[in-house]
Amino acid sequence: MNSGNAAIQLEPATDSGGPSRRSRRWWSTATTGLVAALFLQAVFAGAMLSGVEWARPAHRMTAAVIIAWTLLAAVVSTIMLGRIAGGPKLSLALFGLAAAEFLQMAAGSAVAKGANLMWLHIPLGVALVAFAGAAAAMARRLGGER
Repeated sequence: MNSGNAAIQLEPATDSGGPSRRSRRWWSTATTGLVAALFLQAVFAGAMLSGVEWARPAHRMTAAVIIAWTLLAAVVSTIMLGRIAGGPKLSLALFGLAAAEFLQMAAGSAVAKGANLMWLHIPLGVALVAFAGAAAAMARRLGGER
């Protein structure tokens, strides 16, 4: 038996270099929210194509919010997650997602002005949902093996 003073550890040991559970949960929630917002864009697009009048401004406004959200998440992740396993990869994915969203919004604006780019706009929207899903999966793995 050890007769020395033994401290009782109430919390599990954490790696000081890894993200806390709350931080990982926050990034997972933020990126899953992006997936949901991008899916909502598809709902607005369907409503717009069905002739619902409020859908066009909702689709346009949501696009701007999604791009701003993604850019903000990319910048904040670069600052907060630079030294965490998977953090730089998530940041890069978010910057790439923001760039693709900007291209998507440009294509959508061109379509609204009469350009024949619906063939590009719709599949790119589907790809954005998948790309955001991949970012959400990266967020859930933050702090894991590099």
